[in-house]
Amino acid sequence: MDADALKHYLADSPPTCVPLEIRPHFEALKENEKRYAHYISVSSFAGSRIVLRQCSPESEHIYDLIIALYHHCKGDWAAIGREASLSNDEVRAFLDYAAQFLGNCGNYKGFGDSKFVPRLSESKFEALAGVSKQAQQAYGKTNRGIFAGDDAAKLHLGYPEQGHVSNYYPDSANITKEEITIISDFFDAKGLLPENTRMRKTESGDFEVLIASAKSSPSSEERDLKETEWQLEGKLAGKKVSLVFGDHSVEMQKIADALKEAQKAAANDTETKMMAEYVKSFETGSLEAYKQSQRYWIQDKGPMVESDIGFVETYRDPHGIRGEWEGYASIYIPG
Repeated sequence: MDADALKHYLADSPPTCVPLEIRPHFEALKENEKRYAHYISVSSFAGSRIVLRQCSPESEHIYDLIIALYHHCKGDWAAIGREASLSNDEVRAFLDYAAQFLGNCGNYKGFGDSKFVPRLSESKFEALAGVSKQAQQAYGKTNRGIFAGDDAAKLHLGYPEQGHVSNYYPDSANITKEEITIISDFFDAKGLLPENTRMRKTESGDFEVLIASAKSSPSSEERDLKETEWQLEGKLAGKKVSLVFGDHSVEMQKIADALKEAQKAAANDTETKMMAEYVKSFETGSLEAYKQSQRYWIQDKGPMVESDIGFVETYRDPHGIRGEWEGYASIYIPG
């Protein structure tokens, strides 16, 4: 890519960093409110890898690379720069990129969905990754996805058919917008909500709808649909579509476990029921349970600790129906 085009995709220098002053407000809470806020926060952060996995194929590996380098140098970035023979400006370029990456939870901008790349040459980045075995392994798994490359379409999130990147359709470079529409309409008619799903087209041309859940085999009573496999008709006649549970299973279990602890510190029966429905949803993949959690959320009037968590905003899915993981805990400040 030529320099004039590349300059639109370079990481911000400096990146935007905003401190969040929370301690005095947290300390003003009662003990059960502190526990409630803490475990909701734990469950929210437990979904970080889900967001990375939803963003791009390389994002989770870039995250592992940054964390591995931090642990290697214990925060002494000047030392790691000397070890990798990088100048102070080159180390700063890496830190600018890392800060923007962590702020966006991926290597595409949260607003605009365009890729950003480090103001650091590939050879210098490779030298930095080479100081740690763990970092080097993570760097290898990025498959050069850190950099701009020669395919301009891949600098933007969007439909794979159009050459763009979307990890809502993992390992499915040949899936078409029409196929996505047909499968989405098929499940819409059956009443299956799509927010906690991703979709994969297999080598045989069949389709898998991946459902985020801690359990890989929830019972028919726990699922929103009793069946899990169908033969398709019409334009996709001869192909089948299957529900595959357990997407993000490790993270979903951590989320559910943290919310079970939050439930113990709930301020009232409404919050207790809300947490129970969250747990049911995240363990089994049921979005009917999630809908019930939101009914309780609406009823939880004026809480000291406000929260919402789940697969909510659908902006980053090019089809506009699959939700990005998000979670927050906020504290009411009187006056």
